[in-house]
Order: sequence, then C-alpha cells, then structure tokens
Amino acid sequence: MSAKIAFSLLFCLFLITISLSILAETTGVSIKSQGIGSLGHIEPRSRVINVSHNAGPEGAKVERLLFAEGDQVKLGDKLAILSDYDKRNAEVQAAETHIKVLEEKRNIEQVALTFNKKEHLRYQSLKQDAMASISLADAKYLAFAQSEANLKRLSAEIAHAESEQRVSVAGLKNTLIHAPISGTILKILTRPGERIKDGGLLEMADLTQLDVVAEVYESDLVQVKVGQKAVISATGFNQGYTAEVRELGFLVRKNDLNDTDPLADRDNRIIEVRLTLEPRAVTDLQHQIFRQVHVRIEP
Repeated sequence: MSAKIAFSLLFCLFLITISLSILAETTGVSIKSQGIGSLGHIEPRSRVINVSHNAGPEGAKVERLLFAEGDQVKLGDKLAILSDYDKRNAEVQAAETHIKVLEEKRNIEQVALTFNKKEHLRYQSLKQDAMASISLADAKYLAFAQSEANLKRLSAEIAHAESEQRVSVAGLKNTLIHAPISGTILKILTRPGERIKDGGLLEMADLTQLDVVAEVYESDLVQVKVGQKAVISATGFNQGYTAEVRELGFLVRKNDLNDTDPLADRDNRIIEVRLTLEPRAVTDLQHQIFRQVHVRIEP
C-alpha cells in the first residue's frame, strides 16, 4: 500500500512540474520570478566579538568586572581588572624609582665631570718638567677620564632601566582588558575569581546596525546582486522586515543552518550573503542575535 502511495505522489509531482513548465512558456512568466529563498540568521554588522586577555597561554584570573550584561560601553573603556594588576603596578613603580635614582647619580657625575675637566685642563697648562707636577697633572687627567667613564656607564644603565620599565608597563597593560569597540555587553563568560579560558572573558557587539547572513545555494548566486531587496520572516514574527543585499561572500562551503524538513539536503554547498536590515528591525530584533530566519531575495 505504501509503495502505491509513494508512486501516486511522485506522479502528482511530475504532473505539477509539467503544468508549471507549460504555464511559464505560455504566459512568459519565469518561475524564478518568485525570487531566491534561503535560510539565514541575524547578526550585528560589527559581528559578535569575543573579548579575551593577552596574558599568554597560562591564562589569567579575573579580579574585578567593571560592567554587567546589557551595559553600553565605549571604545577603550576598561572592562575588567586581572588578579596580577597590583603586582605589575608595583613593578612599574619600582622601575620608575630606579630610573630616578640613576638619573640623580648621573647629574652628580656630570657636575664631577665638569670640575675634573677644568682641573685637568688647568694642570695640563701648568705642567712642568718636574716629576711631581707631571704626576699631579696625570692624576687630574685620570679623574677626568674616570668621570667620563662613569657618566657613560650611568647613561647605559638608565637606557637599560628604561627598557625594563617599558616591559613592566606592557605587563601592566595586560592586566587590564579594554573594550575593542563601542557596543553592548551581550554575555559574560568568566566571573571574578575564575581563570579566563579559551572561551574568553565576554562577548560584545554593536547593536545599532543589524544584518542577516543568508546561506544562498551556490547555483543561485548568479541571480544575486548587491542592492537587491529581500523580505525577512520567521515563526513568531508579528511582521516581516525588509533588507538589502550589501555583500556577497567569497567562500563556498557546507551549510550551517538546516531546515526542519527531514528530506532537506544537509550537504548543500552555499555562499554567505550579507543583507542590511531596515532600521526599525534593530529595536525589535536586537535581543534575537543568531536567530534563524527565512530570507526571500526579490529578483
């Protein structure tokens, strides 16, 4: 009985296909005029950014979070302080103090160099053949040469200390996590006291502009052009939304989104097409990031 039913269904589909073909030929209306349908998902134009740390493979522990989920942040705002902040800050202060001590020593040595140079030149002009005078002039020269050597050594030590200070400052910066863009904190992944893992600290995005990323079959891409209009719908939407094709993807890959149809092909080759949603959709859909939607791109 089931075989007969299946045969009947196939025969009906065949008749429908023939009828549509005849209709298209007689009326001059192409079936493709209905547009291109695909599945897609809602995504911020900025993409969802996974904010993490720069503390190396060993990770870092969160000391304090400065924002909560749903908060608005600006580019460069501090988002979190890591547990080794106090240690790194103390290292920076110690490096600054060390440089100041060396600079003070160099100032003193500069004064000594000026004096020893005057003494060397004075005794050099007064030098006579007497052994005592020659010996005293040589002593003044040695003092002058020693001051020069000390001054060069201190300058080299200061340059080295400044290099170490820059390393300390970089280490201190790594204990603070800043916002890479202006946007909204979507989800906090690591709480105070926890170590930041591969998942990162938090996810954020700029929700002022929303896109729909449609998975268009590779065979349909030739019909898609930048600027084409589209209609976005989904179960539970009170109304449809309009969008406009803005970008065509470059990579062909397998589809990520699957239809509920059990007979749908799970291995279709698709190209991502990014569409800009109309402004009124931002308020309605900003809490539905990554929601699956249906996209119909108009011809």
